[in-house]
Amino acid sequence: MPVYTFEVSSPVVRSVREKEPSHFKFEIESYQALLNSIARTKSDKIETSEFNAGGQSWVLVIYPNGNTRDSGSGHISLYLKLANKPTGGSSVYATFKFFIFDHERETYITIQDARERRFDAGHLEWGIAKALPVAAFNDDKNALLVNGSCTFGAEVYVISSTATVARLSLAEKLTNRSFTWGVYDYSKLRTDTYSEIFSVEERSWKLRLYPRGNLTGQGKFLSLYLYLDDRTDLTGGRKLYVECELSIKERLTGSDFTQTVGFWFDSVNDHRGFDTFLSLADLNNPMKGYKQDDTLIIEAVINEIFVLKEIN
Repeated sequence: MPVYTFEVSSPVVRSVREKEPSHFKFEIESYQALLNSIARTKSDKIETSEFNAGGQSWVLVIYPNGNTRDSGSGHISLYLKLANKPTGGSSVYATFKFFIFDHERETYITIQDARERRFDAGHLEWGIAKALPVAAFNDDKNALLVNGSCTFGAEVYVISSTATVARLSLAEKLTNRSFTWGVYDYSKLRTDTYSEIFSVEERSWKLRLYPRGNLTGQGKFLSLYLYLDDRTDLTGGRKLYVECELSIKERLTGSDFTQTVGFWFDSVNDHRGFDTFLSLADLNNPMKGYKQDDTLIIEAVINEIFVLKEIN
């Protein structure tokens, strides 16, 4: 079993995975010879060739003996460098992950900075000073350095600044929120019927009544629905959330029968209501004053309208 030991730092997440790095893999042969050369030239780091990720060019920077300027002594330090300096005060926001290959188990140690980092003209390089202890990297049991060869890698995820922004707003101070519909000669209705169009929040609405029920309510219930009559502007993700009370007036005791519907209206979905709004048994019961003089009084009260739209 590997004996990886890490100095834990809360923003750094370490794990093991099988899949190789998606954006960049850097194989080094004769690693020790490279370290000797670095020591002779009094350098302390390796900078790789550029690679592309998220529409930007990057360089992986490796400090084999640690970046002492960032308290990384005794560790391999790994950094990500933005190859091209942003201009005009612009920035690139990104998260990133480093990899070290385990030759024996054919897996990768992954070392991730969990924080979003801002790369700009004043700060082109971010990384992890204590990515892995040098002793653990050199330990044969860990199989990270085998026959003088090792492999590092990187993945970079650029956070786009072109996010779609949507806003849900409550329509304030609804005027003329209620609509009353008198359905006369009710017993003569043989099929569904619509109310006249009424306006709330500069939008056109109507009611639809099935006197003998629709779908699951057929033959046993009165079915009632609210329709949005004009949906031409509900495009591009624009929607309306509507809360509406639908009532049948009870004219003996004033105990109206009411159900409340809440629904998202959009370019496709234009109605919502109840297949089983009121049972025909209750409707036709003379002790309940829903139907008087063969007339039904239906009321719709729109309590709230929320408007969802993209604002950019």
